[in-house]
Amino acid sequence: MRIAGIASVAAISFLFVGCYKSTPGTADSTASATAVSGKSLDRNAARAEILGNDSAFQRGMMTKNVDSIMCCYDDDAVSIGSGKTVKGLTDLRKTYTEAVKVNARDATFHSDGVNFSDDGTMAWDYGTFSQTADVKGKPTKQSGNFLNVWKRVNGKWKIAAEIGSPSQ
Repeated sequence: MRIAGIASVAAISFLFVGCYKSTPGTADSTASATAVSGKSLDRNAARAEILGNDSAFQRGMMTKNVDSIMCCYDDDAVSIGSGKTVKGLTDLRKTYTEAVKVNARDATFHSDGVNFSDDGTMAWDYGTFSQTADVKGKPTKQSGNFLNVWKRVNGKWKIAAEIGSPSQ
């Protein structure tokens, strides 16, 4: 049961991976500037940063570099998946330390868009993921949907909350 849970966490983890191609600005909110703490938000640049963070997350998962993964999260981030809720960096680090142990491969990721709050302080992206991971020593194909909620922290986009929904 624990290995299956870890594999599920790994599958949900890969919901961020890839970003092999960015979503065009026409697919979601426009690239107009929005006031953020007296500054303008370039939505195209913010979108690129968020999708770049997704790519950095993937590299961290594939290289089993938990430190690289953790840089994507806010200190108080919440992760929901496979019936389990993980809160805060300490518990997220423990979860990803276990998640990188599965032999994940053939990961794909499709972002259906990045959207922003009217004031530009929050964003969310969503899409689909799939991967093959070893569950109890047997290669198992896993796929599902994800939603990430991002917020600006010291000028950088960080994950505040994530949820993955594996397909049955």
